[in-house]
Amino acid sequence: MSDRDRSKAAELRAERIKWRGHSRLTSQASRNMDQRLRRMNERASELDGRLRRHAAEGVIWHRKWDDSPRLG
Repeated sequence: MSDRDRSKAAELRAERIKWRGHSRLTSQASRNMDQRLRRMNERASELDGRLRRHAAEGVIWHRKWDDSPRLG
């Protein structure tokens, strides 16, 4: 094997190692992002529930106070 072939093989090997490390970092970043998105979705669902309860309470309040006989 010539020096040029050995040099090319070493270069390709280094490139594969570099990409393997990059792939590992990307996978970790992807998992972290998935966890963050899952937490955001859970919080959004909780907020939706609170907003629905608040809206329902508002409807009840308005039925009670807006439909009461007016004084005057």
